[in-house]
Amino acid sequence: MNIDSLTDRVKGNEGFKSTVYQCSNGFLTIGYGSAIKDLNLSENVASAILVEDLLKLVIKCHERFSWFRHMPDIVQEVIVEMCYQMGIVGFSEFQKTIKYFQNGEFILASIEMLESKWARTDSPSRAKRLSDLVANGV
Repeated sequence: MNIDSLTDRVKGNEGFKSTVYQCSNGFLTIGYGSAIKDLNLSENVASAILVEDLLKLVIKCHERFSWFRHMPDIVQEVIVEMCYQMGIVGFSEFQKTIKYFQNGEFILASIEMLESKWARTDSPSRAKRLSDLVANGV
């Protein structure tokens, strides 16, 4: 058996869809006809997807926030992680934190990060770790 020719033929017959769709049998499907109910991602595949998603998110942060490129690396990483967790729109609601970032007031930004529902109830441990990175990493 030639796995390369088999793969190429299945790819050609299935076609590629980067988003979830319903196949002719009614199953939610993605990629080259992979039924989501049957997917079992290896950690390597999940990591590759995560890296691709984070790289795309970095680009979106550069496009959305003109000040982003001027931030220290660790602050950029924290911002991207916050955007990954709650979306760019969700992160954009942290208006005081963002203002402190823009002004280079990272200690105040780290404190303000903890003055949120995100830090109090949604993800307190994560919020504390990210706030500490901002406070101690610059």
